[in-house]
Amino acid sequence: MYRELIDHISDEKLRKAFINTLATIKDMNSEVYECVEKKIYKEAYGNHFCEWLLNKALAEMENEDGTTGGRWGLTDSKQIALSLNVSFDSFNEYDWNYVLNMMYSDYYGSVSNDTTTYGKMAKKFLCDKDAKEGKALRYYFAMK
Repeated sequence: MYRELIDHISDEKLRKAFINTLATIKDMNSEVYECVEKKIYKEAYGNHFCEWLLNKALAEMENEDGTTGGRWGLTDSKQIALSLNVSFDSFNEYDWNYVLNMMYSDYYGSVSNDTTTYGKMAKKFLCDKDAKEGKALRYYFAMK
């Protein structure tokens, strides 16, 4: 029935109904809401970061050096990837940027504080032979 109903609702009414329904689910059961939210995200973007979620994730970072936010933007992180021969076959540029910044955020002060070290750690994390596609996104969701 819901598919037939959706076919007859205008885009704006559907958007409002969707938002209100999600708010109701969140009020009723936060665990179910989180599952629904992740499912919706994955339906829209697959198992990878999109630019919006990357920016949200970076804004939430509390770095070991006492700062907040990402250390490298997309342009810089792409240059770092290029210098390390990173290919975006099983992950995208947003996944790469998140993991590179996460490495800095979590391991600052524990490893050599240079871009190459963080880049190599990010590459190892994302190119893990044992991990299924979408490791960066799964990690982010697990930490939240």
